[in-house]
Amino acid sequence: MSRSMRLLRALVTATVATAVVFSSNAAHAGGPANTLAAAEPTPSPKIPAAVRNSVADGGVATFWVRLARRADLGTVAGKQTRAGRATEVIRVRKEAAESSQRQVIATLRAAQADFTSFWISNTVKVTGDGALLKRLAALPEVAKIEADVPIVIPEPIVAPRAQATVAGIEWNIGKIGADRVWSEFSDRGQGIVVANIDTGVQWDHPALTGQYRGNSGGGVNHNYAWFNPVGGCPTAAPCDTDGHGTHTMGTMAGDDGGTNKIGVAPGVKWIAAKGCEGTNCSAAALLAAGQWMLAPTDLAGQNPRPDLAPDVVNNSWGSLGYSEWYADVLASWVQAGIFPAFAIGNDGPACGTAGYPGGLVHAYSSAAFDVNDVIAPFSSRGDGASYIKPDIAAPGVNVRSSVPGGYASHSGTSMASPHTAATVALIWAAVPSLRGNVDATREILNVTAVPKSDTSCASAGTANEVWGRGKLDAYAAVARARSGVIAPGTELPVVMGYNRTLPGTDGHWGFSSVDDDPATYWEVPAFVNSVSINYAFDGGRRTTDKVVVQLPAGEPARTLTMSVQAAYEGTVDNVTVSPAQTYSFNPATGNKVTITFPPVHGCCLSLSFPNGPWSPTIKIAEVQAFSAAGKNAALGRPVQGSAQPGYGTANTVDGNTATYWESVNNAFPQSLTVDLGATCRIYQVEMTLPPSWGARTQTLSIEGSTDGVTYRPIAGSRAYAFTPASGNAVAVGFNMAAVRYVRLVFTANTAWPAGQLSELRVLAS
Repeated sequence: MSRSMRLLRALVTATVATAVVFSSNAAHAGGPANTLAAAEPTPSPKIPAAVRNSVADGGVATFWVRLARRADLGTVAGKQTRAGRATEVIRVRKEAAESSQRQVIATLRAAQADFTSFWISNTVKVTGDGALLKRLAALPEVAKIEADVPIVIPEPIVAPRAQATVAGIEWNIGKIGADRVWSEFSDRGQGIVVANIDTGVQWDHPALTGQYRGNSGGGVNHNYAWFNPVGGCPTAAPCDTDGHGTHTMGTMAGDDGGTNKIGVAPGVKWIAAKGCEGTNCSAAALLAAGQWMLAPTDLAGQNPRPDLAPDVVNNSWGSLGYSEWYADVLASWVQAGIFPAFAIGNDGPACGTAGYPGGLVHAYSSAAFDVNDVIAPFSSRGDGASYIKPDIAAPGVNVRSSVPGGYASHSGTSMASPHTAATVALIWAAVPSLRGNVDATREILNVTAVPKSDTSCASAGTANEVWGRGKLDAYAAVARARSGVIAPGTELPVVMGYNRTLPGTDGHWGFSSVDDDPATYWEVPAFVNSVSINYAFDGGRRTTDKVVVQLPAGEPARTLTMSVQAAYEGTVDNVTVSPAQTYSFNPATGNKVTITFPPVHGCCLSLSFPNGPWSPTIKIAEVQAFSAAGKNAALGRPVQGSAQPGYGTANTVDGNTATYWESVNNAFPQSLTVDLGATCRIYQVEMTLPPSWGARTQTLSIEGSTDGVTYRPIAGSRAYAFTPASGNAVAVGFNMAAVRYVRLVFTANTAWPAGQLSELRVLAS
């Protein structure tokens, strides 16, 4: 088996209905656990048989106590920085854990039991006997007891080296176009920090030492760059007791400056956590590592720094069989702006073999394909559930990368996931405004993947349970991100807006309606007579013309009256875009309704329910918003500028991408000016070239005027890359500008000595 097969066999922890937790308090040592209570007449339903059996006949075992209370992350979205969001995630999770674990901890201390409390999803790891187990299960704040089962890491099979491409660039790097990202966009992931939770990393490997964040070039400091909750290293420095972690890190960041160009994003910095003791990965170590990623600490585990959290975490491990035990870790990372990349597992080719946590909706999981674009037989498949898994496919067969002391080729979805993780680093380095915007980045990866149809597991077409959305294309993803163009109909990431404190019932707050989980919901208290819920677009203002409102699957058929408002700034300029209407929800059609309205551009949307109280009360499971093309104020309007014969300015506003304008040659600067007919509020300029043209970069600025005489800057001069991978389209967004005339001033073109455009769209609200 491959190295991915070692880490991806299975963390067979019991399925949990409430996600996981990070470790907070140190373990409390004591004497043997007390026998504190008489036997119950019937076993508690909170205790599974496996745990009861482990403490039978006076035995002592380790098990997990999961608390019922969930943390409310609704305040996180309001924080303006990644560090601020991470700090808020930590605060609210700790607050929920500390308040709800008091009686459990008091019981454990009274019993002098060994325990460790965790706060990410409110759990406590306990070593105790049957009497203590029953006493804990009897506490009302305890939701369930779970077994403690580690991951077993099978031995890998070392594959023969695959052929490298030109200049030592490995086949897998060229396959996804990462080398083109380096050469054409000068983007190697600079400024982005990647991490892995794995078996460790050989920090001084020639392909990795220069990218290690703990190596400043003038000295080495492992604080905030390395976390080892399991030991096994000869010193405090990072080590790899297995080789798997060094291999996955090499695929993300590796480059020795010579012929070993093994990493997708060799300009990044990396940090790491050793979540695997050796051939096993304990749940406690993986949780502790997950927590550390939110706020790395010094080597003593003290002085946490959320500002030093990584941007991306690769996780080439998982378990067979559905389980939510790590779900709260994923939710915390996403809320803090950390991208969660996972392998999907190595239990294919059967369907329904997706590993977890990679199979959870918050994870972004990768399947594996080979040099011939054939899906690997071992790559796990989904089962046709309510969402597609895996999400994408990446190279994962005979992938050459670093291992302690040298290089080796390994196979597995463990090898595929680092390609995806590092592509995120390339995207965020290219477009810093996307950094931390996990939802928008997932969408970029999805829409630029090369589709591969497959009918073998429940679904087919552009997205299926074998390939996900298709083959990873790093070049297309970066090009799309740089273009700024969001295709109409794309789901837009939304979060709770300004009224995050609106009424809800315990455990059913507003943020549950935008958490991508239809099993959770926002519930309006029965005493409320009218209510509005506000959502903000995550990542900036967007153009939308549609929202979809979904009730929980178990909600009976009913009608609800609601209206939709939109705002550009926020609370001060809300306008109604869809007046109050009565909508019918029916479980037979998924309990969904779609509300459409004219395209509107802004920061926020609100749903208003004016006619309570309701019986039954309102429960909203999910609210989705979708992008619109926007109103093109330039279509068919008069345009002025110099032009080559046969390539006039009117071609830029005729709605036909096959016709184009070309300015007088060899005479930069050249301008193109469109008269919108009246002063209006514009927010974006979109420019395209004929889709069949080759790549080129044009340098231009955008100006606006109300009278056609005095112009002011809207967007300063910049080089814009037009690439076939992005449809030869570029979008330039900006704050609302009230103008009648829009002028583009061209000063350079790498492919022709003139300004060129096939279409100019000026979006107005």
